[in-house]
Amino acid sequence: MIPKKLMNMLWSVIKTYLLTRAPGVWMLRVGVGIVLFFVFMALLAPWISPYDPTKRVADPFLPPSREYPMGTNRIGQDVLSRIIWGSRIVLYVVFLATALSMAIGIPLGLISGYYGGKLDRVLSMVMDSMYAFPALILAIAIAAVLGPSPSNTAIAIAFVYVPTYFRMIRGQTLSIKSSLYVDAARALGASDNTIMSKYILPNLAHTVLVVFTLSVTDAILTEAGLSYLGLSVTVPTPDWGYDLRAGQPFLLDGKWWLVFFPGLMVMLLAMGFALIGEALSERISLAQTR
Repeated sequence: MIPKKLMNMLWSVIKTYLLTRAPGVWMLRVGVGIVLFFVFMALLAPWISPYDPTKRVADPFLPPSREYPMGTNRIGQDVLSRIIWGSRIVLYVVFLATALSMAIGIPLGLISGYYGGKLDRVLSMVMDSMYAFPALILAIAIAAVLGPSPSNTAIAIAFVYVPTYFRMIRGQTLSIKSSLYVDAARALGASDNTIMSKYILPNLAHTVLVVFTLSVTDAILTEAGLSYLGLSVTVPTPDWGYDLRAGQPFLLDGKWWLVFFPGLMVMLLAMGFALIGEALSERISLAQTR
């Protein structure tokens, strides 16, 4: 029930920000446009991909041309087709990881901040110990134990970002639970679940949205790093990070397209979410100062 309400609130916030004119709205629109481009590319991959991304279609190391706009790799696979299909893997891993981390971090942060006491101390200690590890190192360790697969990569990334949601939600909950309207609801006999779902959670929508966009940006780079190390997918599954690694040895030989196009896709997708997060953060800060 809570996730459904939260998603409805997040969607309402996005529509409001997109349809109003305000400082920084261009960043939000550009970011949303970039993200939607990749989402539609992933959804339409079976229809817009010119070739099978896992099969050889031409001679190896063909430079970009009219027939092969992004050239071919060392096996003779079409780079454009691998870029298109690779977007599916990246978005699947990133959105699954973010959904898992939100599903765990938000309720734990809400409960910990609301009830406090020993439960809060234990959860905070666990989350702080997880937060102390460098994110990429922790993700590498978990992915190496679980084995290379998109789902395992998503689990590894989700585990890393649970403390981020927990800390942000807990801090906001600690501030909101002492508000007068929460005290009034409690005095009228509202249950703890009602107070958390109807009075505290709606005020967390802006925070969750900003943290979501920024954590997705980090998750994209983390996924690319795990793929680069061979911990995300197996051959011949198309993935930007893996293709980046496979093309790196040939960069000094002038085969620039093997590295340029996968790297460009990672940068653009991360930039799209970063622009959304920066615009939302700016709008929220502006609203709070008024």
